[in-house]
Amino acid sequence: MIAENLETLTNYLWHESTKKINTLLIHETDFNISDYYYLTAISNMEHPNFGDVAHALNLTKPAVSALIKRLIHHELIEKIQCEEDKRIFYLSITQKGKEMINGDSNLYARLESLISHSVNPDELQALDHLLNKIVSLISKEYSA
Repeated sequence: MIAENLETLTNYLWHESTKKINTLLIHETDFNISDYYYLTAISNMEHPNFGDVAHALNLTKPAVSALIKRLIHHELIEKIQCEEDKRIFYLSITQKGKEMINGDSNLYARLESLISHSVNPDELQALDHLLNKIVSLISKEYSA
C-alpha cells in the first residue's frame, strides 16, 4: 500500500513538472530527465565552473561539456567568463531555467497547502516528522 501511494505521488509530481517543462520547451525534443536533473543540481551550486559540476555530478569533464552545451542550447544556463582568469567559465541559470525550477517549487508549495488544509494539526506534525525521518535516511544512503 505504501509503495502504491508513493508511486501515485511520484507520478503526480512528475506529470505536473513535465507540464511546466513542456510549456517552456514547447519546440524542443531532445530535453530529457537527465538534463533536468543536471539543471537542478547546477542551480543548487554557487557559481560553479565546469570542474565543480563534474565533481558534484561524478561526470567526466567532456561529459559535462556536452551537458552544458545542451543546457545552453535550451537557453537554461549561460557561461560567464572569469574576469581574473579568462580560461575559466562559471555557469549561471537563465531566467528560463529559473522558471523551470521555480515551477517545481510552486508545485511543492501547492501540494503542501493541499495537505495542510486536508488534515488536522496533529496529523500534519506527524507527517512532517515522518518525512524528516525519511529524508534523513535517504540523505545518509545518498551520501554513502
